[in-house]
Amino acid sequence: MKKIAGITLSALMFVGSANALETEVAPKVTDISNHSPKTALYVGNSYSFYNCGVHGYVRGLAKEAKLPWKARIETISSGKLSFHDVAQYLAPHDGDPYAKLDENGNLKAPMFDVVFLQALSTEPINPKLVPNWKKYLAKHVDTIKKAGSIPVVVMTWAKQDKPEDTKKLADATINEANANDVIVLPVGLAFAESLKRKPELILHQKDKSHPTAAGSYLYGAMIYSLLFKKSPEGFKYLGECEKPLKPEDAKHLQTVAWDVLKEFYGWKD
Repeated sequence: MKKIAGITLSALMFVGSANALETEVAPKVTDISNHSPKTALYVGNSYSFYNCGVHGYVRGLAKEAKLPWKARIETISSGKLSFHDVAQYLAPHDGDPYAKLDENGNLKAPMFDVVFLQALSTEPINPKLVPNWKKYLAKHVDTIKKAGSIPVVVMTWAKQDKPEDTKKLADATINEANANDVIVLPVGLAFAESLKRKPELILHQKDKSHPTAAGSYLYGAMIYSLLFKKSPEGFKYLGECEKPLKPEDAKHLQTVAWDVLKEFYGWKD
């Protein structure tokens, strides 16, 4: 492993313990403050919308765990972070079931406990897109924090024919999340880990970019595990839409999700 000038001792320890996760950057934030959340907002694009939406997978896992849970998804096709008006998403609207208002029409509590930010997959590493990605990531994180919600930055996965982008996406996303004191959900690292352990389980659609049902399941299992700090291992839930997974594939993805989060955040069983 190459040494990087100026790297801290803690970062070196992280590299040594998490080398399999294809990143040399340690996350600054390693947990969320509320592991009994009731609501979430997913902000993203087709990566989060495919296979009936990642929110459905999280709902299925939470339902099996008998946890109270509901969520809203706001996705825009090919949407960059700059396409989203997060402040508007977090504001109350007439008849909105997520809004609990006082007698003056003001929110009595945040509409969502947690807000996930999923950028266009190439934003963190495309030189032309990086400046706006950094600008709007910082803007949205600030908006979410001021609204009283917990922001989570989603690290997306490399395209099927560009596995070398896993580390690039991971390093760039973690670095920018660290700069904004926000936690990262390392979905991209989980994709890479799953493919190492079980390469025959296809996580990408034929376009080599969007997730298959297995990819969306892994994404959802990662969200579930972060939200509730619980392993999804042993769940019988097999997925959404008309594409339920084979039990052995769901079991594999559950294990990968939990293993990657423990390794990435330094959690203990």
